[in-house]
Amino acid sequence: DRLKGYLHWNIYTQYDKRLTETFKHLDNLNTDIERMQKIYNSFVRTRQAATQSYEGYDNQIRRLRNKTQNAMKQVKVLMARQGHMLEVMAVNELVKRREKLAQEQIKARFAMAESYDRATMEKSKPAPKPEGDKATSSQPEASQTPVEKPVQDEVSETQDKQAPQEEQSGQ
Repeated sequence: DRLKGYLHWNIYTQYDKRLTETFKHLDNLNTDIERMQKIYNSFVRTRQAATQSYEGYDNQIRRLRNKTQNAMKQVKVLMARQGHMLEVMAVNELVKRREKLAQEQIKARFAMAESYDRATMEKSKPAPKPEGDKATSSQPEASQTPVEKPVQDEVSETQDKQAPQEEQSGQ
C-alpha cells in the first residue's frame, strides 16, 4: 500500500513538470522536423532544376551519339585498310630481301667457282724443276694445255656473268 501511495502521489505532484518537459522535447522535435523538411525541399528543387537543365539537349546528345557511331565505323574501315597496307609493305620488303639474298647467293657461287678455278690452275701448273732432272721433264706439254684452257674459259665466263650483276647491284 505504501508503495502504491507513493507512486500515486509522485504521479500527481510531478505531472506538471513532466508535461512541461514533454512539450519542450516536442518543440525540439518540431524544430528538427522543420530543418529536415527544408533540406528535403531544397533537394527536390535541385533535382527539378537538374532535370530541367538537361531539357533541350536530347537532340544534341542524339546527334553526337550518331556522329560517334559513324566515326567508329570509319575507324574500323581505316584500321582494316591500314592493316592491309602494312601487310603489303611487309610482303614487298620480304620479296626484296629474298631477291637480294638470291643475288648474293649467285655471287657467292661464282666467287667459289673462281676460287676453285684458281686452285686447279695452280695445281695444273708444273712445279719448278731443277734443270738437271730430265726424267720428269720428258712429259709432253700438250697434255697440260688442254687442262688449262677449259679452266681459263670458265674464269672468263665467270667474269662475264659477274659484270652485269655488279651493274645491277650498283643501281
